[in-house]
Amino acid sequence: MKSQAQILLFSLAVTFAFALALTVALLCLSYLREGNASRPAVSTTAEEDLPIYHPSEEGTTTAAPPVTTAPPAPQTQPPKVGNGLVFDSNGNGTCVLTGLGDCNDACVVIPEYAPNGDRVTEIADRVFFEATSVTAVQIPAGVERIGSLAFAACKNLVYLSVDANNPYYCDVDGVLYSADKQTLLQYPPMRAGSTATILRSVTEIKEMAFYDCTYLRSILYAGSAEEWEQIRIGSKNYSLTAASKTFGATGK
Repeated sequence: MKSQAQILLFSLAVTFAFALALTVALLCLSYLREGNASRPAVSTTAEEDLPIYHPSEEGTTTAAPPVTTAPPAPQTQPPKVGNGLVFDSNGNGTCVLTGLGDCNDACVVIPEYAPNGDRVTEIADRVFFEATSVTAVQIPAGVERIGSLAFAACKNLVYLSVDANNPYYCDVDGVLYSADKQTLLQYPPMRAGSTATILRSVTEIKEMAFYDCTYLRSILYAGSAEEWEQIRIGSKNYSLTAASKTFGATGK
């Protein structure tokens, strides 16, 4: 009987222990549930569910990366032939300088050839007449004729230059002469100095060759007074006639 009583007690103890353990487990589970309910919810959104940025979407303020381009190649302009001067072709490979056109150069270089390839052989009448912006003119070797009053009244003209190979004209210290130095065509009004030297070989001074030579005061002439009187002097050379004359000047 004692043995059966012990077995019964043992069974009751096991049952009690199991019931106690079950009760404790239930209490712990209830506590855990209450703690989870009081915590903030944690987002479980996957990374791939997030919106994807596209630079082209409307409303974006992200600047596009700068585009680097090579600078444009410099434009090479062909040389400007004649500097805007106007030429009239003779139809035989030669031409005449007839006007300044849109040339506004102070130092005008008359080209050997016009833009169309014609050789410049003539400077027409009055081409530079009263051209106040012109201070110097270079005449090429091919010019065979210079028209009447071509450089007259150019009040700021300082120098006239003729190519050394020109067989028809020449310059002496910036003064324009025929090649034989018998005709003085133009004395630049703004030539430096108040004294002009006229070659003894001169037999003619063209019309207005000394027009508006404001600073001219005296003339040096290697010939005699009688020889001076033999020179044909064109009209409107007021500055020349008003200047004092020194005859028999040496060196010319």
